[in-house]
Amino acid sequence: GINKMYFNRFFRNKSGGKVISIYWFAILAIVAGGVFAMVYIFYGTPYDVRDVEANILINRVADCVSYAGRINTNLIFNGEIMQKTGEDFLKDCHLVFSSSEWEDGQYYTEVNFYKLEDLNNSVLNIKAGNNKLVAGCAVQENKEHEKLPKCVKKSFYSLDDLGNQYIIKILAVVRKLEKNVKR
Repeated sequence: GINKMYFNRFFRNKSGGKVISIYWFAILAIVAGGVFAMVYIFYGTPYDVRDVEANILINRVADCVSYAGRINTNLIFNGEIMQKTGEDFLKDCHLVFSSSEWEDGQYYTEVNFYKLEDLNNSVLNIKAGNNKLVAGCAVQENKEHEKLPKCVKKSFYSLDDLGNQYIIKILAVVRKLEKNVKR
């Protein structure tokens, strides 16, 4: 009786079948559009990894300057300071700042050694890389600007071979705007 009539009306009628298929394609289109939008949002804007890259650079420099709490004897030996050029420092630390991909250097690092008794005057200062990038750090003291190089500063405590105490401050700057910042 009645059950058979409803069954024929909703499932065996040709017009009813077309209505269900139109809704089915509409739902598929909405799901496909949502997936496309999520993929576009995720991959459309580059992820800015300059901050992470600067932290990795600082860690590499810190490992080169001081290992297990002792300053590298190529820098300070028997209390005597061995001034290093930036190029010598990069070579000693196995760091390569030059690249065929860019004309200008995209990295800069500065290492300052301070005796614990006098934190205002550094006893050893090593600079390597493109020093033009440092100007962007001064601008970002109060507010970080996306289209300027990323600047990261860290400091730590270390001893030389005679037991003299030092605070070592490292600044790392990474530019690489073309790859990391959407203009």
